[in-house]
Amino acid sequence: MQDWVNEQKKILEIAVKSFESKNYKEADRLNLLLASRTACQHISRTIKGFENWLQNPAIISVMPKEMLEEIYVKIWKLMIELIEFDIKHTSDFLNHVKDKQKLDISSLLIREERTDRSPIYSL
Repeated sequence: MQDWVNEQKKILEIAVKSFESKNYKEADRLNLLLASRTACQHISRTIKGFENWLQNPAIISVMPKEMLEEIYVKIWKLMIELIEFDIKHTSDFLNHVKDKQKLDISSLLIREERTDRSPIYSL
């Protein structure tokens, strides 16, 4: 567990320095894309860690209720904020491509439920 904490601290330090430097203001589209993908990977890794943590009987059998409440409140707030952002961003993008005709919308595939995060458009 200590190794996980130490690694997360290193990642956090790098992430904070990178974000606070505001280098994204001068970044090109590719760098913004790569940086956003990196952030998504770290978010996914951290969420997967929490998921594994909360499935481990040795952990949850001794975790105090107050800690479980803290996790519940924080994770739900993060989930709601992320879903709200997802709805806004996806809607804004769809409006952008419709308005600017930057993409042939009729060629987008309508996808069934998937476990990965791929744009799902129903027209």
